[in-house]
Amino acid sequence: MTGRSTLDPYAVLGVTRDASPLQVARAHRRLAKRHHPDLHEGKAEAAERMRRINEAWAILSNPVRRMDYDRDHPSSGTPSAGHWAPSRAPIHPSAPSSTRTWATWRATAAETRAAPRTVRRPGEVPIPRTRRPPRPEPAPTTFRDSGWAAVLAGAVIVILLLGAIAAGRIAL
Repeated sequence: MTGRSTLDPYAVLGVTRDASPLQVARAHRRLAKRHHPDLHEGKAEAAERMRRINEAWAILSNPVRRMDYDRDHPSSGTPSAGHWAPSRAPIHPSAPSSTRTWATWRATAAETRAAPRTVRRPGEVPIPRTRRPPRPEPAPTTFRDSGWAAVLAGAVIVILLLGAIAAGRIAL
């Protein structure tokens, strides 16, 4: 797409060299939403950033262009070059502030067994579990709906054809 060798589409979109097309598309969409010039009016660098994002997308979204780029730039998108160089800080997920915030909903096995049960008495209407409409009753099947009707119709046609041949009305 561009003649510049400084554009590393993997670095621009922030994906690895072995990223799937879906990962590339998600990265492009995320960056396009974040850096769109309409969100940053009056800033020329936003337009330049968006142009680079779109150029990287044009290269990586097309399998042929991506293969050509990978062949011509064998070290791009690897940990030792470009975006993945040591300047990129590793991501460390933060620990939960306390175990109480995420573990209070859990119940022990004894609490689960001790929970009150719903007992239905005979004749009570059961409480529907979903809001789905009830399934329609299947239509009653007749002889015409079965496969035997087609077999019988085929046999009648064959008998009529054999009768017409025997009578000499149809010549073979």
